Amino acid sequence: MAATGAFFDVHGIRRIRLAFLQPPHHWRKISKEDTLDYPQLAYAAECDFAIIGGGLSGLSAAIELARMGASVSLLEQDSIGQAASGRNNGQVIPHHSKKSPGEIEALLGRERGAQYNTMVATAPSNLFDLIDRYGIACDSVRNGWIQACHSTATLKRGRIFYDEWRSFGAPVEWLDRDELSARLGSAAYPGGWKAHRGGHLNPYALCRGMARAAASEGAIVYEQSPVTRIVRDGDRWRLESSRGSLRAKFVLVVTNALTENIWPRLNRSLIPVRIYQVATERLSADQRLSVLPGNEGMSDTRRDIFACRYDVEDRLEAVGAHTLWHDAARRGQEAVLAKFHAAFPQLRGLAAAEYWEGTLAVVPDRIPRLMELAPGLLFAGVYSGRGVAMSTVWGAAAARLLAGVASERDMPVPVTPMRTVFGHDFAVQVARFVHPWHRFQDQIEAKASTRK
Repeated sequence: MAATGAFFDVHGIRRIRLAFLQPPHHWRKISKEDTLDYPQLAYAAECDFAIIGGGLSGLSAAIELARMGASVSLLEQDSIGQAASGRNNGQVIPHHSKKSPGEIEALLGRERGAQYNTMVATAPSNLFDLIDRYGIACDSVRNGWIQACHSTATLKRGRIFYDEWRSFGAPVEWLDRDELSARLGSAAYPGGWKAHRGGHLNPYALCRGMARAAASEGAIVYEQSPVTRIVRDGDRWRLESSRGSLRAKFVLVVTNALTENIWPRLNRSLIPVRIYQVATERLSADQRLSVLPGNEGMSDTRRDIFACRYDVEDRLEAVGAHTLWHDAARRGQEAVLAKFHAAFPQLRGLAAAEYWEGTLAVVPDRIPRLMELAPGLLFAGVYSGRGVAMSTVWGAAAARLLAGVASERDMPVPVTPMRTVFGHDFAVQVARFVHPWHRFQDQIEAKASTRK
């Protein structure tokens, strides 16, 4: 069921309350990482570096700073892994949200674009190295990620992705109809491609393991400590929380999808998108061998997103979104099962077992942000659905920038002042209600493909 103890703002986006008001979501139920307790900030404290947000970006930044020997404290409004970073599909994807490598270079310039492409291509390897270094029990599977093209038009687009990543030197593989059908166990797609560095994992367990790693390096982690205000206090910043305060010389804000108005207009720099996840019942041995037998992660090219992978219990997990959220759990389970049955007819009769929700953040150009809100106050993040791999390298890069051991030229994107989304209120409503239009476009493309 969906988490309780939450509420919705005027945009229909869930705002997560404290963890004790919520039942565990699926990833937490099957996590093998110990759920260590971290204190609430209930006094006045000081540090050199303060991090607001205990998701993957913040945790990677805390690890990076602590390994430098810095005094660092991290404030999480909920419990680690119970908010956005721990609720996603857990796919580790070495590919941009929408653009090709060449389009990234055209947007960012050749030098910066190549740097950004390198970061995306190698982010999974960096994440898996971190998992190995700290022995994080997140059920990581490193068998690659497949993008299946649902129409002849998207097949041409997929070929561009493959060709440009191959030219860039990334380990990728083109899959024609027959080969893709064998890899997926589905004849529903005319072709696609595979990125061999990809994979999937339990995102909640990853968050918990990274918190453990940060603490082992000397960072102080606080849970149930939402920041309500950031104010200047002499030569430092003061972060006010519900029961305490924290003074720091430098502050990194990595609240991402759950960004609220702790800094003027910061919540208007991104578009939050509410999503849901569904886990099926366990597959039988025959079903397990007939669908994704290589245990890759998979996403198709539909605008109405369909992405799935196995968990450690041989259940399939898929992600989706509603336009209207009434009776959300039943409707979400039915929608996911319909997609599974269409792609994998051998799964007829398979039932849904778990439903939970989360939030991701997007921006129109789908390029993550590095924004200097004020001297010593930096915002980093917004991954437009590619956060599992990218956030870990992004958080570490932002930490190095804030600490002065890296310069703006070393960053994969320019550091800018605050960038709000043009027409933010309208853009949020478009994101909320665009799904029927996306489904219609997908249907038109699919019909055009069958006529050819």
